[in-house]
Amino acid sequence: MRIEIKSLGGGGRGVARVGRKVWFVAGALPGEVVEAEVERERAGVGEARVTAVLKPSPWREADPCPVAGACGGCDLAHVRREVIEDALREVACGALRHAPPELADAVGKAPVVVSEMGWRLRARLHWEARTQTLGFRGPRSHRTADISPCRVISRLLLDGLPRMSRALAAAGLPDGDVEWLENLGPSAAVAGWRGPGTPPEVSVRGLAGWHPIGEGGALLSGGWGATGVTMDLPIQLRVPVGTFFQANRHLVPKLFARVGELVRAHGHARVVDLYAGVGFFAAAARRAGAAAITAIEGSLVAAEAAAVNLPGALVLAVSAEGYLEDPGVGRGTLAIIDPPRAGLTAAATAGLVRWLPEGIVLLSCDAAHFGRDAAQLLAFGYKLASLELWDLFAGSHHVEILADFRRPAA
Repeated sequence: MRIEIKSLGGGGRGVARVGRKVWFVAGALPGEVVEAEVERERAGVGEARVTAVLKPSPWREADPCPVAGACGGCDLAHVRREVIEDALREVACGALRHAPPELADAVGKAPVVVSEMGWRLRARLHWEARTQTLGFRGPRSHRTADISPCRVISRLLLDGLPRMSRALAAAGLPDGDVEWLENLGPSAAVAGWRGPGTPPEVSVRGLAGWHPIGEGGALLSGGWGATGVTMDLPIQLRVPVGTFFQANRHLVPKLFARVGELVRAHGHARVVDLYAGVGFFAAAARRAGAAAITAIEGSLVAAEAAAVNLPGALVLAVSAEGYLEDPGVGRGTLAIIDPPRAGLTAAATAGLVRWLPEGIVLLSCDAAHFGRDAAQLLAFGYKLASLELWDLFAGSHHVEILADFRRPAA
């Protein structure tokens, strides 16, 4: 099928209209004419994938990562890094087509904090025993791709992949997942194993420990060595393997500093960090001078780490929804919210708008869900003070939106 692409959609695919049907074409860019293979069709919508570019866009990268299409991770690897700001704005605007116009207008003008490559300090790899391959899953596939030339993971992990693969094969381990976590250097790493059996002892540069991980992120017996790494930030953070932490080594220090600036600008004595993880944003708030810190985290393992990282702070191992049933007064409070990719649940949104903290700093990793959640805040009287895009998943369409909301004085 030959098709001309008009724009980028919210999922990073090129968008075209043929007759009464809208097509979303993976690997295509605005202004291009491409040959595409149909993947699926339904009423009014079709999905396809580029097989040949007949008329390339000036945005097209001449030398994309050779494994980008196979591994399914970097779905914008075909976009030149010099124009990624424009591409990410267009992707985010495409995802906000049902949101209030105010949000799309802000995104269209937003500054973009762009990342270098080699950014991944955290990765979840799949071990496919049949092919003895340790890598990322292919797009919409159970096949595991060899990622040895990958441009988003560090040299530390690239160098370690062959030895880890041989060790897994020699141990006879079946299919499972390897969670890799590095410090900011990167100079040290730990790994987790999610699957039957226990991880083998292996000599890999920088790898200080490897442990089986059970339900809820708890470490099981049978592992060896260190259980976490330390992130060297203005407030050092200990991060256990198996817990969440922002994945981009280049932008983590900048994000820490930026959230600190927003906390200082709000000037509230009390900061509540919902979905706190090991305390990254709570630490940024403390560094910025917030006097009273509350960290809310549903994972017991992460909450225990946050309590160590934030001595004197109130750390509660409870879900955001549970905390928002009775969060205390909203006056004089800034809420920092970094929800999962699905965004705020209905219960969390209802609790938040009952609480009405004076300020909200919201980091959303999905533009469409940001549009839904931000629309709710606007409907309850919050004003959008600032908005910026963060290229935390460089090479992919997953742009994060950092937005600052303020509630006008009554």
